[in-house]
Amino acid sequence: MKEICAGGAVFYKNKLLAIRRKNGVWLMPKGHQDPGETLAETAIREVREETGLEVNLIEPLGRTYHEYVDDTGHLHQKEVLWYLMDALPDQTIVLEEGMFTGYQLIGPTELDLFSFANDRVIARDAFIRRDVQCRS
Repeated sequence: MKEICAGGAVFYKNKLLAIRRKNGVWLMPKGHQDPGETLAETAIREVREETGLEVNLIEPLGRTYHEYVDDTGHLHQKEVLWYLMDALPDQTIVLEEGMFTGYQLIGPTELDLFSFANDRVIARDAFIRRDVQCRS
């Protein structure tokens, strides 16, 4: 089964937001596209649902692909379109209850926190793009 998702590399107080799922996996907010949504809308909604944050979407960052087999033996092929985002000021992170157990705000030398290599690549690219934007 092929799944299309979207997510955000969210900067909050000049650090990148990493969230921990209840299974201990560290990642960035992302999720499945709802009918009628653009991928940009999906990414914004998923960030809001998973972190409670409202964001400004800056630009697309890239795509990642991965596969996994679920508990019933079904193969899932997942494509994620990632966006660079800034959290709006004066907000509090409120993680989605029952799904996430913690968060960290990380700098560019802390990317190994992410559990998956694809997330580390996107996070690195987000820091690179962010630095370029700050200098522009």
